Amino acid sequence: MIHKDTYKKVNFNGAKGLVFLGNQIIAYRRDTNTKNFPGSIDMIGGGRAGDESPFETFKREVKEEIGLDIKKDDIRFSCPFQSHDDPRKVSFFFVTKPLKFNKSDVRFGDEGTECLMMTPEEFISRSDGIERQQKRVKDYLEGNISVE
Repeated sequence: MIHKDTYKKVNFNGAKGLVFLGNQIIAYRRDTNTKNFPGSIDMIGGGRAGDESPFETFKREVKEEIGLDIKKDDIRFSCPFQSHDDPRKVSFFFVTKPLKFNKSDVRFGDEGTECLMMTPEEFISRSDGIERQQKRVKDYLEGNISVE
């Protein structure tokens, strides 16, 4: 399911999500000198730039962070959630369909220290993950998250 505001210019903070290659997702390890969650495993995504829609933000972040061009048809699921950075706003959570790229197509950008491939279940269970993201992924996998 795709949330009704996914492709609209709405007031939101950012977009993060699961980018699938086969049955694995692409994640990355955050820099150790970053303010929030240094050295932790993070989902692909980030803050909104200009007047982007939630999808445009996610698309740009996927391109910047791992070098892949995604299309609207690549999105399997999207929903808003309360932003951690600004509780008066929402951020968006995305899940792609398995993309038609190879692992060799991934071009890790300049954010973080390493690019990682893992199943969503591995992402949830990692001790070096960001707990609120792990909960969001777990809720998604268990069907406990909605687009409303």
